[in-house]
Amino acid sequence: MKLILVFLSFFVPFTAFAAKDVAISKVEFVYQLDSDSTVFEFKSNVTHSCGGSVYKVKSPNDGVANRKFTMVLTAFVANKNLAFHDTGVCDGSRSIAAWVRITH
Repeated sequence: MKLILVFLSFFVPFTAFAAKDVAISKVEFVYQLDSDSTVFEFKSNVTHSCGGSVYKVKSPNDGVANRKFTMVLTAFVANKNLAFHDTGVCDGSRSIAAWVRITH
């Protein structure tokens, strides 16, 4: 019985950080640091398990980063909803977001 409880205790913390798709959110701000052109951050009205509501988007190259940044910036400026995938992976107090898209 103790072995089962110990085994389960290792997996309980990981379920709190499970990845999820966020279908509807509002962007409160978006910015890109000058030091890394493949990374930007945005704040959403949806909180995450890392302790806040700021998400970091990392891309493999500048082209992909620019397309994602443009979509998030457009959602912010046009007051549209943004959908994205919260990976559940923390980078400090930021959660890493994978794909992004503008929704109605």
